[in-house]
Amino acid sequence: MPTDQEVFAFLSKDYELKIRYLTDHFSRMWTRFNFFVGIESAIVGGKVVVGEGKLSAPLAILGASVALVWYVMGAEDRFLVDLYRRHVADAAKLVTKTMWSDDLPPYRHVGEVKESSKTLEMSLSGWRREGISTTRLAAWIPLLVFLGWMAALMR
Repeated sequence: MPTDQEVFAFLSKDYELKIRYLTDHFSRMWTRFNFFVGIESAIVGGKVVVGEGKLSAPLAILGASVALVWYVMGAEDRFLVDLYRRHVADAAKLVTKTMWSDDLPPYRHVGEVKESSKTLEMSLSGWRREGISTTRLAAWIPLLVFLGWMAALMR
């Protein structure tokens, strides 16, 4: 049977690893996002340079196809962000359960936004809306680009 110190050491290390994995996922996610922004920009640039500003069906199909793949990857990335955030929250609960006393203020784990943000005032230069949070935009933006390409194809 492990000692309390061994349990705490394990839980602490697990919490650190989960934070690192979430952080690394954000890095991978935004690298992919930037990659697709570059591809879509090149496609639009191709329309302007090669197509003399006129949209060809093959170019629109290419743009829509790339945007659809981008959307799928963005939606999966968003799902994994939610999953990894849950892992961090669960690990934090276990760590605090083993060492946090009731006379200390509530512990806020990495990634906890809802409770921590209640004391912050929103302003023109700093605000947040859950429905269009940065990680949700990783899926919303490519979906809108895809719909834009589809609308262009319909014309």
